Amino acid sequence: MKEKNEATETTEEATAAEAVSDTAKLIAELEAKVKENLDLAKYQKAEFENYKRRNQNAVTAAFQDGQSYVINLLLPIFDGVVEAGKKIADPADLAGFEIIRKKLDELFQKLGIEVIATKDQPFDPKLHNAVAVEKVDGVKPDMILEEWQTGFTFHGHVLRPAMVKVSGA
Repeated sequence: MKEKNEATETTEEATAAEAVSDTAKLIAELEAKVKENLDLAKYQKAEFENYKRRNQNAVTAAFQDGQSYVINLLLPIFDGVVEAGKKIADPADLAGFEIIRKKLDELFQKLGIEVIATKDQPFDPKLHNAVAVEKVDGVKPDMILEEWQTGFTFHGHVLRPAMVKVSGA
């Protein structure tokens, strides 16, 4: 009977050892699966953050494109007000145009539209469009002599270059 007990105990020990071994394998598999799922979750989180950033950049770019479109539609109106103001002799009428011009200037300032400087400035082909060249004694070459149309920038990008007359060599 002792032999039977020993054989049963040995079988039970082997079964228990097998169960422990199977449990250890299962734990290792589950830990690997947990790590895999955690890595996948981190990857998905990073992908979503990148998506949100790309989407925000696209929305911002689309908004600025829309603003640029509308601003470009306003520029001829601005030019018309400036030209009309130059041709009006009656001070009362001129005051009305100056109010409109001031309102346009305030609007442009709120939107971040900046006038391209031309007075006493050297010619810059990125900002200015030279439509005439004139040699003038006592003036360095490539200096702006006269502005024919105001130029504007919007968020660092040229909306419209300033049309200018430049001194020649």
